[in-house]
Amino acid sequence: MIRRILIKVLAAWTMISCGEDEVAPRSNPRFSVAYVQDINAKGAEFVANVYDFGSEEILEYGFVYSKGAEPRIGKGEVIKLVGRPENSFKLTGDHSMSKGQIYYVVAFIKTEQSIVYSEPMAFTSLGVEGFVFERIEGGPEVYYGDTLTVFGDRLSTDQSHYEIKINGAEARVTDLAKNSFKIIIPDEMGFGYPFDYDGKLVLSIKILDKRLELNSDLQFYAPVFYAADRESKYEENFSIKGRYLRDPNLTIRYPNYHTELVSNSDTLIVFKALANFGTLEPSFQVYMRGRSYEVDGSVRIEPTEIEPNQHLKIGSIYHHLLIKGTNFNATLPYSNVFVSDVEQEAQQFYVDGMASDEAKVSVYIDVVPSPRFFKVWAFNGGVKSSHYATIENTEPMLPYLRTHSFPFNAAADGRSVTWRDKGIWLADGKISEVDPKNNSGRILKAVDINRGNIASSFAVIHQDVVYFAGKENTISDTPGRFYSYNLNSGILQELPAIPSKASTPRAVFVSGGYLYFGGGFYRDEVDVHKVTEGYKFNLATQTWSTWAKKFPISDYWDFENTFVHKSQVYGLVNEVDDSGYHGTRLMRFDPSREDWTELAKYPYLGYTNGYSAMSLGDAVYVFIGEALVKIDMDSYRKRTISGISLYDRGYTGPPFFFLSEGKIYYAAYNEYLIHQIDPFYFREQ
Repeated sequence: MIRRILIKVLAAWTMISCGEDEVAPRSNPRFSVAYVQDINAKGAEFVANVYDFGSEEILEYGFVYSKGAEPRIGKGEVIKLVGRPENSFKLTGDHSMSKGQIYYVVAFIKTEQSIVYSEPMAFTSLGVEGFVFERIEGGPEVYYGDTLTVFGDRLSTDQSHYEIKINGAEARVTDLAKNSFKIIIPDEMGFGYPFDYDGKLVLSIKILDKRLELNSDLQFYAPVFYAADRESKYEENFSIKGRYLRDPNLTIRYPNYHTELVSNSDTLIVFKALANFGTLEPSFQVYMRGRSYEVDGSVRIEPTEIEPNQHLKIGSIYHHLLIKGTNFNATLPYSNVFVSDVEQEAQQFYVDGMASDEAKVSVYIDVVPSPRFFKVWAFNGGVKSSHYATIENTEPMLPYLRTHSFPFNAAADGRSVTWRDKGIWLADGKISEVDPKNNSGRILKAVDINRGNIASSFAVIHQDVVYFAGKENTISDTPGRFYSYNLNSGILQELPAIPSKASTPRAVFVSGGYLYFGGGFYRDEVDVHKVTEGYKFNLATQTWSTWAKKFPISDYWDFENTFVHKSQVYGLVNEVDDSGYHGTRLMRFDPSREDWTELAKYPYLGYTNGYSAMSLGDAVYVFIGEALVKIDMDSYRKRTISGISLYDRGYTGPPFFFLSEGKIYYAAYNEYLIHQIDPFYFREQ
């Protein structure tokens, strides 16, 4: 029994011993650099001896040399063969050595598991010929990031020995092989001068001490610009789509305006353009990679549109138009263009504020007649908007009619009256008619060959007859001559001379069949003299008699502003004495007393010498003291109308006034222009 157990133990021990013999220990090759010989201008021969090949399969063997004391693959030049070497192997290093430089060389054997290096040996190089370039493969058109393969001989296997530049920019080197290497086209390349303007690449290849400058046939891709696929708003960044668009030095220009590059990629250029675009499809100058490109059709701007059915007001209290719309150019507000149905040269729009959906605009109009209503369109990019805003000018007084072409001097000194919605002007030695409805002026009667102020004294109208008188240097230089002109018959009649010494009356009006002529003044060689007496002229008998009313004299100029309202004569009579003006009273003439009856009293309003009060409805509008005053003839309440300012020459006579179809027409002395004043737009203070 014991014997059988012993036999089994011995058998097991025997089996274990056999298994351990089959697992051989791993061993590395052992070798060394024996010597370096034949050091000359063609290189150096390296020889190594192998003492033990080790236990693993050998894949490659060779040498590594470098300036560093411990050459290694990846840190030196490699020369190698594939397979298992003989007991002694030698290879020649024929590249990448500088003359007089000390190098270190090691032998290496590569197995499946590791790379084993020998101890280094030093040698001094006599230099070798540099690399030999053969060709480049790639292209024929290339772009950033593309790979080029360079073929040649005696190429370095140490990547640190390579310095490759393409158009001045350093390129990355990869995949080093015995007869080739690859380079990646860099992003930061130069174009244009001093490189090829046609986009051909210029390469600089430096390996160790040798450099090669190469003008290649490789063509860099020219940019491709796509047509715009959408419309852009002014407030947005503009974009140009395409291919091969990337350039770190890209600039984009629009003539005479600033553009700012936002981003740039292979397929997209994004930029801001602060420009006044004359078209909705502007052309841009894109400068990239040494060349300039005129880019058309790559940007399309959305038309600016006016919100329909807008009725806006300007003038008086309305200082600006607030026009609603879409895609106004808020990035460059003053580039927004507006047009109207008014003559373009006579109207200017000024942008006072701008948002993409609202324009704050003021308007200057220099056209006659100045329109009460007009239409405004947007005209950005040379394209008229589909819709318009209707503008109402609420200024009460607007330029209406130029008088340069009238057959009489409409700017001469004179007086005016209203007759059948027309103005009857007595000036330039003539009686003339101004018709605002037909925009015309014509001479009714030539009176004075000297073309003087035939109504320098006064002019009033009663039942289609104008009564007037002139003074200094008029009507044959004879003061006090008195005329009537029948507007229906055209008959001019000289009437009995005015008995008063006054050449200009303080008050003149027609009531109860009489023309009243009261007070006034005249000049002689010494001074101005004032008159207290009054006279009245019987229109039927054409005779003068004394008017019992006396007109007090003071040191101040004063006139009674008379007017007719609903067939009754009224007057604005000032309280004045040598101490000054004390007020203005509204009076109604009492024919039975031949004197005024007071209705109301106001602060002093001023005076004017002539016709300047117009009856409209239940009110009378009086131009006095360079202002317009409204008097309600039912309540006698007085209000000043704002926004109206006129030039009144005081004692020498008022401007020309007349009424036509509910509107007042006004022309200043020495001005060839008639204004229309519309009471509908009056604003009371």
